[in-house]
Amino acid sequence: MRRSKLRVAFGTDSETTSYIVQSFEELFGRRLDFDIESDRSLLGGFVAEIDGCVFDSSLSSKLAEMKRTLLKG
Repeated sequence: MRRSKLRVAFGTDSETTSYIVQSFEELFGRRLDFDIESDRSLLGGFVAEIDGCVFDSSLSSKLAEMKRTLLKG
């Protein structure tokens, strides 16, 4: 099985990390083997890489998305 990567914001508790892992396992319909890293560069949220796909739910990506939306209008 290919290992997946999960980077979480520094200080994220184990309960939240477990919830993220469980949510991805439900989404993919199988057990996923994550390398989990606490990343001080993330202000909040997480970034997961699974089967070559990146799921970026970090605070910085959410702010960038909001900025793009505001600049469109």
